[in-house]
Amino acid sequence: MEHTASTLLTVAGYFLLVALGVLLGSRRELKNRNATWLPPLQTVLLLAIILALGIQLGSNEEVAASLDVIGLSALVISMFAMAGSILMLLAVRVFLLRLNRKALPRGASAEQNTVEDMQGDQTLTWMITAAVVLGFILGHWFLPEAVSSRCGRVITLGLDAMLFLVGLDLGRQGEAASSIRAAGAGALLIPAAVIFGSLLFGWLAGWLLPFTPRDTAAAAAGMGWYSLAPTLLAPYSLKLSAVAFLANVLREILSILFIPTIARHLGYLECVASAGATAMDTVLPVIVRATSRRMTIYAFVSGLICSLLVPLLVPLIAGI
Repeated sequence: MEHTASTLLTVAGYFLLVALGVLLGSRRELKNRNATWLPPLQTVLLLAIILALGIQLGSNEEVAASLDVIGLSALVISMFAMAGSILMLLAVRVFLLRLNRKALPRGASAEQNTVEDMQGDQTLTWMITAAVVLGFILGHWFLPEAVSSRCGRVITLGLDAMLFLVGLDLGRQGEAASSIRAAGAGALLIPAAVIFGSLLFGWLAGWLLPFTPRDTAAAAAGMGWYSLAPTLLAPYSLKLSAVAFLANVLREILSILFIPTIARHLGYLECVASAGATAMDTVLPVIVRATSRRMTIYAFVSGLICSLLVPLLVPLIAGI
């Protein structure tokens, strides 16, 4: 219950930041102004968040020590969980929601398909990759603990600023209300597909690893929430707890790295599936930057529901 209350409080803060941005952006004096500075500022903030995240992970001795001990199992679980979520949501998008690759109704006009498309070229992928790698190297070998310990604060402030700017952009374009209407009740199918795909493919990963399918499904049920899943699994198995920690760290990092490619070749909603629970916070700026402002609502809903269910699913599956 404590984890659920904390998640609700966090997402309420995120929602208020976006709402404040929408409110200010919808004011006439701001809507009529040229805001060419907005996309570059969002990119700079995004890279700052990713760099700080890399430093934080590089300075974490548990992550570094786990890479060569349990890295392969964690990587397999992470990749399977991501793939399962993406494939399940792809099927839901095509056959149930009947949306095209850009999460618009089939048959949408050419103008609808091109408007507010923020998908960049491969440059964004390389910048994100470079920021993660550079941050990890700096955090592990060069920066003192006094610096790396402040990265959490940098991530929090950067994320808050990004969410405000996303709301500001939504308000300026007048798309907040239409985005909520477009999401509708069908938005609930998105987290359902993400969760089911993550658990099913996490279970399948157990047939390839020195763990039971139940164990690997429990690790995959963390859905990217690497600070909570291992805590819940520690009473069950310390080894599985360590695997779950690294697997969910990898899910967040791999999502950040691959989302621009997923957006380009699979679809916008599939980016939300890749991120799992982190779609509502750390990975949200990457999703929006690589896809469209419209994805903010979908990512919020999916990430929130996944996050709320992690404290229930992990111990339930593990049998704790």
